[in-house]
Amino acid sequence: MAFIEFKNVSKEYRGEVKVKAVNDCSFKINEGEFVVILGASGAGKTTILNMLGGMDTPTEGQIIVNEKNIHAYDYNELIEYRRHDIGFVFQFYNLVANLTTLENIELACQLSNDALEPRVILKLVGLEDKLNNFPSQLSGGEQQRVAIARAIAKNPKILLCDEPTGALDSKTGQMIIDLLYENCKNMNMTTILITHNARIAEIADKVITIANGQVESIKTKHDRVVEKVIEPTTEEVPKKKKKKKKKKKKPVEVI
Repeated sequence: MAFIEFKNVSKEYRGEVKVKAVNDCSFKINEGEFVVILGASGAGKTTILNMLGGMDTPTEGQIIVNEKNIHAYDYNELIEYRRHDIGFVFQFYNLVANLTTLENIELACQLSNDALEPRVILKLVGLEDKLNNFPSQLSGGEQQRVAIARAIAKNPKILLCDEPTGALDSKTGQMIIDLLYENCKNMNMTTILITHNARIAEIADKVITIANGQVESIKTKHDRVVEKVIEPTTEEVPKKKKKKKKKKKKPVEVI
């Protein structure tokens, strides 16, 4: 049985104008998978992530996590779910400015009953020598690694990442993606990352493409390998057209 399942989930925002951000979405995610939700801006990716993280609720459908329908949770149950089961990594870090790197991690650990050792996690993300630095004394890539360490330190079952490389250069961004993937596999922590960058999707166990609030396609790593194998490796060489021989005109005899 799938660890996470969306069953015909829709989300409609009702105001002066009704907006259907997510429309009849269904997909499954297994425990320990590294999943990328891919789509353009406004496709509905963040709405899906927020509903899975318990920060928003669906208008229709069911969201099953570990055999429980989180849509049926009351206010207090949702708080417990977010506190113990979910880790968030945002695009813009959201670190507490007047706390050091270590203190930012320790603060998150206070919310969990099964937290990991902050110093161990900071070593895992390569920041063991930045324990006493404030966010303003760190580069963008280092701040994002602190944000990842903060989310991991809670020891959540699910790690949700909202465009975690959006504010970083390509080299630093790739380092962050590699870090998230390694953590997913080493700790068996189900990781779901949303992005509009198709290159990031190459590393994923599963890619769920969203367009106009709907699931456009679901492809596993195996599916993508098969697609690459059947692609033609060489272009067909166009056949050369045979040149027609021009008939030589007979010289006109002058009488």
